[in-house]
Order: sequence, then structure tokens, then C-alpha cells
Amino acid sequence: MSEANPREELRAALDELTDEQARTLLRWAQALREQSRLLARPPGRRPASAEEERLGMLGELLGIERDAREPGFCRMRLPVGRALYNPHGVLHGGVVYTMIDYSMGGAVMASLPEGQRCTTIEAKVSYLAPVREASLTVETRVVKLGRSIAFTESKVTDDAGRLVATGSGSMFILGQPAE
Repeated sequence: MSEANPREELRAALDELTDEQARTLLRWAQALREQSRLLARPPGRRPASAEEERLGMLGELLGIERDAREPGFCRMRLPVGRALYNPHGVLHGGVVYTMIDYSMGGAVMASLPEGQRCTTIEAKVSYLAPVREASLTVETRVVKLGRSIAFTESKVTDDAGRLVATGSGSMFILGQPAE
């Protein structure tokens, strides 16, 4: 018994997907392609352009988009659809957590000199309202930037400006500034 060509199987499976499922699969394929390209980049090298500066595979798979970033601040958006729901018919809390975590990292990274990076030490999320079909926006501000730890606060709102979650976290700062 011979194995079918995986590309042919994928093409056949595409016809059975809804448009929303096809968009999710497309984001996944784009993220895989980008991940391969980033792995080919020399370690420690920062992106040379905004086009190269991507969120990463998980953020892209979920559909998170960076809207603004400057030292001490990051804003990201996410259109919410059924593909991101939990079994109870509302947005999965892990998606909100992931948005906050990416935004925390974006706000802190924009504050650091070249040669340094950050990683999450801890994050706390308070879920205030369920979310269904909507677009979410997370805004994160750096509350304090120390030499080795940064503290952040985040607010997540929906299209109507309703506060649906808050977050706070701390990020460990790694590396030495480039000279």
C-alpha cells in the first residue's frame, strides 16, 4: 500500500473546510513558513525590518496583530471567531492570556537596548466578562523597568470598549546591552 502525496491530501481536505477554518489553516501555514525563515537567521540577530519582526507561530496562528509599539507600551488586536471558543461557546481564556503575554513582551522589548531580551517570570489574568464574536484589543504599559525585571499592566477591551480582562506581570531581562 503506497502513501498518498501529502500535498494532494491537503488540497482535497481544503474543499471541506469552512472559510474560517481555511483562514486559520492559512495563518498556520504562514507561521510555519515564517518560523523556517527565522530559524535560518543567525542566533541573537534582531530583525532588520518591520516586515521581519513577527509575533511568532502561536500568535500568528491565533490571529493576533500588533497595532502599536513604542518604549513602555504595546497594543495588539485579535478578531475573535468560533475557532477560538472553548467547549462552552465563549473565547478560551488561554487566548486572552496569550494576547496579554505577547503584549507584555512587546512593551518591554521596545524599552530595551539591542542585545537584551526578556522572558515572562509571572503573569496574572483576571477575566471580567465572556467574549464571543468581537475584536479584542490589549494595551500593555511598563509600570517599572529595572535592570533585571520589568513590571507591566494590561487591559483587554472589546469593540464596544467593555473591559473584559486585566493582567499584570513581570518579565526577566536577559543579556547585556550592545555597545
